[in-house]
Amino acid sequence: MTKERRFADPHEIEDVPGTEGWEEMYPYYYPFARPHEMPRTAEYESSSLWFYDGLHYPEPVGPLDLTWDDMWHHTASAWVGRIHVFPTTWGRDHRMINGRIYINSTDVTDPEEVKKRVPLFEERVGYVLKNWKELYKKWEEKVTKLIKETEALEVPSLPDVEPISVITEGRWSTGHDLLVAWNRLMEAIHLIWEWHFEFNNIVSLVNVQYVEAVRKLFPGITDKSITQTLSGFEAMLFRATKVLVELAKLAIELKIDDILLSAEKWKDVQVKLNQHDGGKKWLKAWEGAQDPWFYMSCASGWYHTDGSWDTDFDVPFHHVQQYIEMIKKGEYIEKPLSEVLNERDRVTAEYRQLIKDEKDRKIFDRLLEEARKVSHYPEDHDFYVENWFHTVAYKKFREFGQIMVDHGVIKEVDDIFLMNRFEIPEVLYDIVASWYCGVPPYGREYWPPKIARRKEIMERFKEWRPPNALGPAPDNYTNPVMINEYGFDNETINRWLAAKEIKSEEILQIKGYAGSAGVAEGPARVCLSVEDLSRIEKGEILVAPSVNPAWTAHFPSVKGIVTDIGGIFGHAAIVAREYKIPAVVATGTATKIIKTGDKIRCDGSNGVVHIIERN
Repeated sequence: MTKERRFADPHEIEDVPGTEGWEEMYPYYYPFARPHEMPRTAEYESSSLWFYDGLHYPEPVGPLDLTWDDMWHHTASAWVGRIHVFPTTWGRDHRMINGRIYINSTDVTDPEEVKKRVPLFEERVGYVLKNWKELYKKWEEKVTKLIKETEALEVPSLPDVEPISVITEGRWSTGHDLLVAWNRLMEAIHLIWEWHFEFNNIVSLVNVQYVEAVRKLFPGITDKSITQTLSGFEAMLFRATKVLVELAKLAIELKIDDILLSAEKWKDVQVKLNQHDGGKKWLKAWEGAQDPWFYMSCASGWYHTDGSWDTDFDVPFHHVQQYIEMIKKGEYIEKPLSEVLNERDRVTAEYRQLIKDEKDRKIFDRLLEEARKVSHYPEDHDFYVENWFHTVAYKKFREFGQIMVDHGVIKEVDDIFLMNRFEIPEVLYDIVASWYCGVPPYGREYWPPKIARRKEIMERFKEWRPPNALGPAPDNYTNPVMINEYGFDNETINRWLAAKEIKSEEILQIKGYAGSAGVAEGPARVCLSVEDLSRIEKGEILVAPSVNPAWTAHFPSVKGIVTDIGGIFGHAAIVAREYKIPAVVATGTATKIIKTGDKIRCDGSNGVVHIIERN
């Protein structure tokens, strides 16, 4: 490793002007350490390679939204290092700078420790793969049950006086119920994320093993061909968009499509629909689709500002309107499963015929079967956790926020998201204790200036473009999971290092991974935030730091996809392949080089983006 092959040291990154002291918003273990205060921790941080996790957090993350990152910080590593006992890795450590998350894969470095872990790993992972269907069925049942229980969780308001039943039934106070309710919500959040990673890392491992075996069997095989052999599956996430397509078809069948297209907002169309027999029938179908399919985030599900279909009917309504127009024009907008499956089987058969050794053919068949068997999981667990559960959890967060508003601690319900998950129990305790005593909460004057300051800091954070990586750049980066999920490989690292010396306006070609085959040409739409999503127009090529599966409803509109982050088994690539949309992923720098309106060509077969004309 040479001195030149190094990104900035994390401790050299300066605060965004006007955000000094931002660290106090977050748990103490998130910001990078101050070297003069914690030299041993700082030394570990400086000697490690940290990747910016724009895949999950393309925007600054606030204190309460950090809960999701904190959960996967804990639970992903729990399953990797302590439960499934992966031989060579403990998991991924997390840190933060200026509201942005950085991750570092932590390795098991002692050869004797690796040796001890191998039999445990083989036994445990082998059991999961052998009993996949039964275990996954149990997973769906327990996750659905937990979501329903969380939705039913009562967040009680504090009454003027307690009911006499506290005395007659020997119960406890409402204040106790309020404090316990928060604890139960956090227990549910931690548990859902435990189950999020019950299979996630194993699926990544299965994909990695399959890819490595195929590349060994067929030297020179393209990422396009590899991923084609695994395409073609149904998943929960796709069904949400399918439901909206079915609603669009039903509107045309019932001859109420003109009524739906005549309104700009959902509230404007309801009265008209109720005056029409077909409209009433359609409304019944709309209402029947809401549970669970409207528990979809409008973006990623990682930010409280994303909103969801369940809380903003305008979003699914506008998608239905768009689908109606496309159907009437004869445009095919559904997921082309049969086409994808036919292509998958053709490509697979061609490569399988090239295998001459029977032993190699059996290994190929086994690994392919395992990879296809588990392929649905990334998009299934995303629906259950990041969409369905997170939508429910955000409603509960806001119920606690309303309690704080009612007691004068914060001015607006969403101000609760400027508090981290460890601060909120203190606030609730203050409210309950003050209510018992008949005095105003201490927080009534303590929190408003803090909230105001934190809002200012979050706005300033948006001005900062985080470095793609920090710390030493290895000569040979080989972590297969980070490569296949995030696209962090040697080429990506080299591009990032070179980007410091290149003028973006002079670049006319950007290399990445072949995420989904095909070529698309058209105007670029750069989306850096949730607000940008609403500006997508039909025929544009979506350019974003990453693409979350919840954006699937936009896919019938876009011609191609380009991302900064995400490997061939990242969500963007997986979903793009299922919709036969060309995609180039893991470019590293696309959003910094391409501007909205630039005419570009997205070559998803070769992993290259060409800038044809600058806007």
